[in-house]
Amino acid sequence: MAMKKTLVIVVHPTLSTSTINKAWSEAACGHATLHFLYDAYPNGASFDIAAEQALIEAHDRIVFQFPLYWYAAPYLLKKWLDEVITYGWAYGEGGDKMEGKELAVAVSCGGKKEEFSEGGIQCHSLAHYMQVFDGIAAFVRAKYIGVHALYDSYNPATKENLPANCSEYVRFLEQD
Repeated sequence: MAMKKTLVIVVHPTLSTSTINKAWSEAACGHATLHFLYDAYPNGASFDIAAEQALIEAHDRIVFQFPLYWYAAPYLLKKWLDEVITYGWAYGEGGDKMEGKELAVAVSCGGKKEEFSEGGIQCHSLAHYMQVFDGIAAFVRAKYIGVHALYDSYNPATKENLPANCSEYVRFLEQD
């Protein structure tokens, strides 16, 4: 079986100063096509919809990689979803271009893993907050394959675990 062509859409507004998302991007290089939204569209510039859709069409698996901001993705990813995943292309009459593709999320979180639980300080699990991507996948008839995460990103000790987490990320990108 041929390996799936994976596209990682990196959505980090300050990737050059990032620890986690920068390391993940470096680890993913050679295992996936990397698309840096904030580099491609600085200051929220208008998307090249045809080019973005062609990029999606050329890949079997799409991974949205970002830091968790107020329990969601950064603004530019929401704008991208609103403008690129369109009626007649991804859903609705004639909209089948994402059907059968796989969608996933890679997210870095400032909070500790045990804080992301029902009733915990973060109120819900990370999976709960990422359900929007499961919903998007279902709506466009794609398959949601889950979340890769790194928690407690503000803790300097977390950096010690980063190489192992990067290896896990590559396995996540290449999963069958």
